[in-house]
Amino acid sequence: MTEVSVIVVDVGGGEMLRACLDSIHAQTVKPLEVIVHDNTANNIGFAGGVNTAYAKARGDAIALVNNDAVLDPDWLATVVEALDADPKLAAVQTIIRRDEATIDGAGIDISDGTFRQIGNGLAVGRVPWAEAWGVSATAALYRRTAIGQRFFDPSFFAYYEDVELCARLHQSGWTARVLPVIKATHRGSASAPLLGRDALRLRTRNRYWVARRHRGVGRVGALLVEDLKAFVRHPGIARLRGVWEGLRT
Repeated sequence: MTEVSVIVVDVGGGEMLRACLDSIHAQTVKPLEVIVHDNTANNIGFAGGVNTAYAKARGDAIALVNNDAVLDPDWLATVVEALDADPKLAAVQTIIRRDEATIDGAGIDISDGTFRQIGNGLAVGRVPWAEAWGVSATAALYRRTAIGQRFFDPSFFAYYEDVELCARLHQSGWTARVLPVIKATHRGSASAPLLGRDALRLRTRNRYWVARRHRGVGRVGALLVEDLKAFVRHPGIARLRGVWEGLRT
């Protein structure tokens, strides 16, 4: 069975991190190691934190688990079994719940030119099952030989770095898969308030970066329409800055 290094990037510690680590400790299949990167003193972003921890990891596969995620006891066993069964599979996740009644996500969909979490906000049991294009780094397992030397592009800092990674994996001939079972809970961007307005700017900017860097993954026109509609509903400079940076750089 594949040996797994689990990486958790954290800011501030506390009860949220304890719940996450407790759920990792309770896995029926034990990981080789758990690496916690603490971004509290010097926040180098989720992407930078993962990259720093990845350089120290020894596992053949890498599990990324958000500090605000809690895993069911058989989560690791489930995703490792899927990875071991398919040599072309580079990344795998299960469906993730937001709470007992609501879905957080069932993988990434890019079919309309934007980037969406399948099933986000829908009731458990009401998710229209669809083959996902990519996986979310909220709680996912990645094959080390597919990732190579660098996990994420550090310039993304936070948000959509997992989408950019999935684009690279597809372009290299690998596949990604979402298993049709619910095996994890995500509180939902619990650390986003720490970034203030930068969270919206980064979420906006990074979408355009993905679309511009990877032909056929997202469409700039569709993203502009999406942001225009959002700006009409909630005007704000952070979204405009994100669009400008995403198109300019």
